[in-house]
Amino acid sequence: MKALLSGSVLWSFDAEVKLRNRNNDISFHVSGVRPFHCHIGEIHLTENSIYLTGEDELVIPLEHLSQLYLGFDDIYTPSLSKNLGLFWQPLRLTMDDEKLIYLIIDYNFLGSKNKMWFDNLTKMLS
Repeated sequence: MKALLSGSVLWSFDAEVKLRNRNNDISFHVSGVRPFHCHIGEIHLTENSIYLTGEDELVIPLEHLSQLYLGFDDIYTPSLSKNLGLFWQPLRLTMDDEKLIYLIIDYNFLGSKNKMWFDNLTKMLS
Protein backbone atom coordinates (compact mmCIF):
# COMPACT_ATOMS: atom_id res chain seq x y z
CA MET A 1 0.00 0.00 0.00
CA LYS A 2 1.67 3.20 -1.18
CA ALA A 3 0.11 6.20 0.53
CA LEU A 4 -0.41 9.32 -1.58
CA LEU A 5 -1.37 11.33 1.51
CA SER A 6 -1.16 10.51 5.22
CA GLY A 7 -1.99 12.27 8.44
CA SER A 8 -3.65 12.11 11.82
CA VAL A 9 -7.43 12.04 11.91
CA LEU A 10 -10.36 12.63 14.24
CA TRP A 11 -13.56 11.09 12.89
CA SER A 12 -17.18 10.20 13.60
CA PHE A 13 -20.10 8.62 11.82
CA ASP A 14 -23.26 10.69 11.46
CA ALA A 15 -25.15 8.44 13.89
CA GLU A 16 -22.49 9.07 16.55
CA VAL A 17 -22.73 12.83 16.08
CA LYS A 18 -26.52 12.68 16.38
CA LEU A 19 -26.26 10.74 19.66
CA ARG A 20 -23.86 13.17 21.36
CA ASN A 21 -24.74 14.87 24.63
CA ARG A 22 -25.84 18.30 23.36
CA ASN A 23 -25.50 19.76 26.87
CA ASN A 24 -21.72 19.44 26.52
CA ASP A 25 -21.47 21.28 23.17
CA ILE A 26 -20.22 24.41 24.92
CA SER A 27 -17.11 22.50 26.05
CA PHE A 28 -15.75 22.52 22.48
CA HIS A 29 -15.17 26.26 22.79
CA VAL A 30 -12.72 25.87 25.67
CA SER A 31 -9.05 26.31 24.84
CA GLY A 32 -7.23 23.01 24.39
CA VAL A 33 -10.32 20.94 23.60
CA ARG A 34 -10.40 19.22 20.21
CA PRO A 35 -13.58 19.35 18.12
CA PHE A 36 -16.20 16.64 18.55
CA HIS A 37 -15.01 13.19 17.47
CA CYS A 38 -15.55 9.58 18.47
CA HIS A 39 -12.46 7.99 16.92
CA ILE A 40 -8.83 9.00 16.62
CA GLY A 41 -6.07 7.55 14.49
CA GLU A 42 -4.19 7.85 11.22
CA ILE A 43 -5.54 8.33 7.71
CA HIS A 44 -3.90 7.12 4.51
CA LEU A 45 -5.03 7.78 0.95
CA THR A 46 -4.00 5.34 -1.78
CA GLU A 47 -5.00 5.23 -5.44
CA ASN A 48 -8.02 3.07 -4.56
CA SER A 49 -9.00 3.60 -0.93
CA ILE A 50 -8.96 5.66 2.23
CA TYR A 51 -7.64 3.79 5.27
CA LEU A 52 -8.48 4.86 8.81
CA THR A 53 -6.39 3.11 11.44
CA GLY A 54 -6.07 3.42 15.20
CA GLU A 55 -8.40 2.19 17.93
CA ASP A 56 -10.88 1.40 15.16
CA GLU A 57 -10.07 0.54 11.56
CA LEU A 58 -12.03 1.31 8.42
CA VAL A 59 -11.32 0.96 4.71
CA ILE A 60 -13.33 3.13 2.32
CA PRO A 61 -12.87 2.19 -1.35
CA LEU A 62 -12.94 5.37 -3.43
CA GLU A 63 -15.43 3.74 -5.80
CA HIS A 64 -17.92 3.62 -2.90
CA LEU A 65 -17.84 7.38 -2.32
CA SER A 66 -20.94 9.09 -3.68
CA GLN A 67 -20.25 12.60 -2.36
CA LEU A 68 -17.53 14.79 -0.85
CA TYR A 69 -18.47 17.88 1.09
CA LEU A 70 -16.30 20.39 2.93
CA GLY A 71 -18.27 22.34 5.52
CA PHE A 72 -20.69 22.20 8.38
CA ASP A 73 -24.23 20.89 8.00
CA ASP A 74 -27.34 20.15 10.09
CA ILE A 75 -25.62 17.18 11.77
CA TYR A 76 -22.06 18.42 12.34
CA THR A 77 -22.68 22.04 13.25
CA PRO A 78 -20.17 24.83 13.96
CA SER A 79 -21.06 24.57 17.66
CA LEU A 80 -18.92 21.41 17.80
CA SER A 81 -15.68 23.34 17.31
CA LYS A 82 -13.72 26.14 18.88
CA ASN A 83 -14.38 29.56 17.29
CA LEU A 84 -17.48 28.08 15.62
CA GLY A 85 -15.36 26.62 12.84
CA LEU A 86 -13.78 29.90 11.81
CA PHE A 87 -10.44 28.26 10.92
CA TRP A 88 -11.50 24.84 9.60
CA GLN A 89 -14.47 22.82 8.36
CA PRO A 90 -15.15 19.07 8.58
CA LEU A 91 -14.68 16.89 5.52
CA ARG A 92 -17.83 14.80 5.03
CA LEU A 93 -17.72 11.62 2.99
CA THR A 94 -20.97 10.03 1.84
CA MET A 95 -20.78 6.37 0.90
CA ASP A 96 -23.01 4.45 -1.51
CA ASP A 97 -24.99 3.07 1.44
CA GLU A 98 -25.79 6.67 2.51
CA LYS A 99 -23.55 6.35 5.58
CA LEU A 100 -21.80 9.63 6.41
CA ILE A 101 -18.41 10.03 8.03
CA TYR A 102 -16.97 13.33 9.25
CA LEU A 103 -13.18 13.72 9.13
CA ILE A 104 -10.88 16.26 10.74
CA ILE A 105 -7.40 15.70 9.30
CA ASP A 106 -4.15 16.96 10.85
CA TYR A 107 -6.05 19.18 13.27
CA ASN A 108 -4.20 21.74 15.30
CA PHE A 109 -5.70 24.62 17.22
CA LEU A 110 -5.27 26.91 14.21
CA GLY A 111 -6.98 24.69 11.64
CA SER A 112 -6.79 21.43 9.72
CA LYS A 113 -5.71 20.06 6.36
CA ASN A 114 -9.24 19.15 5.32
CA LYS A 115 -9.22 21.59 2.38
CA MET A 116 -6.06 20.02 0.93
CA TRP A 117 -7.56 16.54 1.27
CA PHE A 118 -10.84 17.71 -0.26
CA ASP A 119 -9.00 19.18 -3.26
CA ASN A 120 -6.92 16.03 -3.79
CA LEU A 121 -9.90 13.69 -3.46
CA THR A 122 -11.94 15.84 -5.85
CA LYS A 123 -9.19 15.57 -8.47
CA MET A 124 -8.86 11.81 -8.00
CA LEU A 125 -12.60 11.23 -8.30
CA SER A 126 -13.17 13.43 -11.36
